[in-house]
Amino acid sequence: MRRIDCHMHFWTLAMESHYALWMSPELKVLYGDYGPRDARPLMAANDVEGVVLVSAAASIQETAYLLGHADANDFVRGVVAWVDMLGENASAELREWARFRKLKGIRPYLQDLPDDDWILNRALDPVVETMLEQGLRFDALVRPRHILNTVKFIERHPTLPVIVDHMAKPEIRNGAFEPWRRDMEEFRDLKHVHCKLSGILTEDGPDWSPERLKPYFEAVLDIFGPDRLVFGSDWPVVNLVADYGRWIDTLGGALTGLTRADQQKIWAGNGERFYGL
Repeated sequence: MRRIDCHMHFWTLAMESHYALWMSPELKVLYGDYGPRDARPLMAANDVEGVVLVSAAASIQETAYLLGHADANDFVRGVVAWVDMLGENASAELREWARFRKLKGIRPYLQDLPDDDWILNRALDPVVETMLEQGLRFDALVRPRHILNTVKFIERHPTLPVIVDHMAKPEIRNGAFEPWRRDMEEFRDLKHVHCKLSGILTEDGPDWSPERLKPYFEAVLDIFGPDRLVFGSDWPVVNLVADYGRWIDTLGGALTGLTRADQQKIWAGNGERFYGL
């Protein structure tokens, strides 16, 4: 089964100040450099042919850093970057960044913004129009409390390709399944919206188990179906509670009830189609 990892991070301590929102020595396993030489052996061991790099900082310098890696490494098929969507010259700057052919999408840090209604700001409309003009996608980094506002945003911009990162980060360790499941149901009829199977081991915590994850997998499989789900690892963040291979094995176990053709869509085909890789 060939795989395209549509959610991988690279970073370096040389840019530590740009990751100040979350990076600290206390995180130990994440406090270091992660780049191509670290990723390649993991990819080779797990039949991963290519990756999409995703921003880990609200920093235009990191955007340049990730696009530099993309230009230097063929296995980096695309980049989802950050731009200041409310900046004075946001549209003009976005057009310049879009000259990099591997720029595939934009991801604001919705989960960390103090205003849960930020995504509904009408001042975002011009840069969203520029995203459409440039053929870019929108990665929605949201928590359960943001889901309904995200749906309103999508309904306002019905032609913008949107993907929900990390299954909207359900609060698995707190057992908050039903409210999350109810709100996620709003995505069912938004047929152009996709969802990443990624980043949920850390939402369960160090004592995560496939049994606790099972109803969450079943829910997104029911809501989105095999044509709108995309594989991502959230590496190296996944190393907080597991490792690259264990996540792939866990996800593989969750997909065993699907046909091989549908599994292949999730592992690679859907991500290639959504991001235009």
